Amino acid sequence: MKINELKRKYKNVWVLAEVLKESRFNEPIDVKPILASKNRNNIYEKIAKLPKGKKVATLYTGKISGSFLLICTC
Repeated sequence: MKINELKRKYKNVWVLAEVLKESRFNEPIDVKPILASKNRNNIYEKIAKLPKGKKVATLYTGKISGSFLLICTC
């Protein structure tokens, strides 16, 4: 399923999806939905139960308003 299809099917929810194909910039292009939920904690609980090595992405399909600052102290 393409990302724009996923956004049409699952509106304003968090989606956990297996990544089937990605761009050269590691952005998901083609995915297989695993779980959709309004509660992000449900997504985290499902991630913890997945087998190691499965490539997944977490997406929010709604509009996010405001500004966000992410600081990496790597």
